[in-house]
Amino acid sequence: MGLDSKTYESELASLTKDRPKPKVISKLKVTQNPKTLPKSQYKKTATPNNKTLKIRSIKQKNNTIIIKFDVPLSKSKMLFFEINRNNNYRDIYDFKANLNFKAPKLSLSNIKSATIAQNRAGKVRLVLTDKNKIYSNAYIRKGTLFIEVQKNPKGVKKAPIISHKIVTASKKPTTKLPQKSIYATSKIIVIDPGHGGKDSGAVGYKKYQEKNAVLKISKTLKGLLKKRGYKVYLTRDSDKFIKLSKRTHFANKKGADLFISIHVNASPSAQKLTLKGIETFFLSPAKTEKAKRIAAKENRSAVTNMNSMSKNTLLSFLNKTKIVQSNKLAIDIQKGMLTKVRKKHKDVRDGGVREAPFWVLVGAQMPAVLVELGYITNPIEADRIFNPFYQKSLAEGIVNGVNNYFINNQ
Repeated sequence: MGLDSKTYESELASLTKDRPKPKVISKLKVTQNPKTLPKSQYKKTATPNNKTLKIRSIKQKNNTIIIKFDVPLSKSKMLFFEINRNNNYRDIYDFKANLNFKAPKLSLSNIKSATIAQNRAGKVRLVLTDKNKIYSNAYIRKGTLFIEVQKNPKGVKKAPIISHKIVTASKKPTTKLPQKSIYATSKIIVIDPGHGGKDSGAVGYKKYQEKNAVLKISKTLKGLLKKRGYKVYLTRDSDKFIKLSKRTHFANKKGADLFISIHVNASPSAQKLTLKGIETFFLSPAKTEKAKRIAAKENRSAVTNMNSMSKNTLLSFLNKTKIVQSNKLAIDIQKGMLTKVRKKHKDVRDGGVREAPFWVLVGAQMPAVLVELGYITNPIEADRIFNPFYQKSLAEGIVNGVNNYFINNQ
């Protein structure tokens, strides 16, 4: 297509290289200014969903930041996310509020810096920064927000690049809030479990059927995405056949922001012990024989009388406006899956991000990718693909990739 994606491709080549951080507030100078907390004067009233709060005071007691608002804070008015870039950790809290006074300087002994400022109209951002993993704990008492920063507990492993932890309680911070991505609340994602019904997809080791594996993984993925705050639909939630053309049509009707088609791969019998790995594809005329072979397998249920030249022309035209974003989404999802599953299965092969003419992606009006989660014909990968724990790892990797895509493409 003549498009330059070298920047993304070089980034994918090294899984240890982190992506650019999202834009955050500018740093403030930090000095010691601890103050004690007066008793709360708030009344127990709910915060209106459409109201933008005003911050009344910001104080610090030891390693706890205390923020009071003009009306009691509710959990729906705040979001939390965590970023690690080149071992520079940040815990970030966003509030639907305005700050009409100069924020005090904060100094916490457990971390490098703490800054708070108006990020934009209607949003205030608190950023905690340190070279080590930050263990911050947020909870609400009578509408007042308390953010406590603890010392690094011994024996606790560092969290992944993106994690979410925020709690609320009446007296003790014990009840967890739903885990949400900061960019999730307005995003719609359609997950497409490949094949189904009369179309079993690939049949491999132990007569495993592709349609069954991808449905289970898609349902797990849907649950994890919903926990992060996304609105998620499945093109099928049972063993039924759906035409390829109707799958992206369904996504278009739902106004989806992303379309992700879930599949598993298969190899010729002579290569069933050697071919393995995870691959992610975006729509484009195939540039390699392997991509053509994989696309042909997944396109078997599609009916078309066009010749090869006509197909390539149509594919290029339909995908022209979304090809770059689909390529970026594919790279983020591929990296997310590999990073997750290799924590336990270091032998998982990186099949790369590829272009191929998958008809299930034709007509998608949003960034769209197709993932091949391993080879059902390979005995080792086939057993893993049908293992619930491995299925969850794959789904978690896709979720992390989706989160990264939205952070990198605001």
